[in-house]
Amino acid sequence: MRCGACCSKGGPALHDEDLGLVDSGNLPLTSLVTVRKGELAVDNVSGGLICLPSEIIKIKSQLNSTACMYFDGSNNTCGIYDGRPVECRVLECWNTGAVENMYDQNRLTREGVLKNIPWLMEVVHTHEAECAMDVVQGLVENREKGDPDAGPRLSELVRYDLHYRELLVEKGGLPSGMMNFLFGRPLPEIIPRQFGVKVVRG
Repeated sequence: MRCGACCSKGGPALHDEDLGLVDSGNLPLTSLVTVRKGELAVDNVSGGLICLPSEIIKIKSQLNSTACMYFDGSNNTCGIYDGRPVECRVLECWNTGAVENMYDQNRLTREGVLKNIPWLMEVVHTHEAECAMDVVQGLVENREKGDPDAGPRLSELVRYDLHYRELLVEKGGLPSGMMNFLFGRPLPEIIPRQFGVKVVRG
């Protein structure tokens, strides 16, 4: 129908059926973002906020907008229409049953995308071991309980997260646009939004 309503709300989540689009380069890793396990996210079926039980890989939104990065709002068209992900292909505005039925099934993961690049998956595992959302949440909760070590440890974690990304760009030669796929959104973005804790970069 080209109303643009769904496209303006955000990029689709990817499923196993979309791996070919990623492997072929039609959906480059720089166009993707990982919403990690434990992050708050809008459930597109219920419409409410949920704490994700597992990670989701999505197409990024446009800068300062919720719209999918491939959506052209000037004429309500899709920049990758012929190679659009499965959620976009099955969605019918007048009957959302099909996309609701497959919404949380067979979601693509970083493990699935990087299965043939083991060294890069190891980089992801290393970051996740330090910066997993349950680790962050535990530090926030301990800080609120008055643990004097929790605040400094949280600050250290933020610095680690940012430095790790910078190191892979500067020394590893990876595109900066790939970092949000590899490691999710930076902790200074997540922590204030999810936990209400101000992050001061110094």
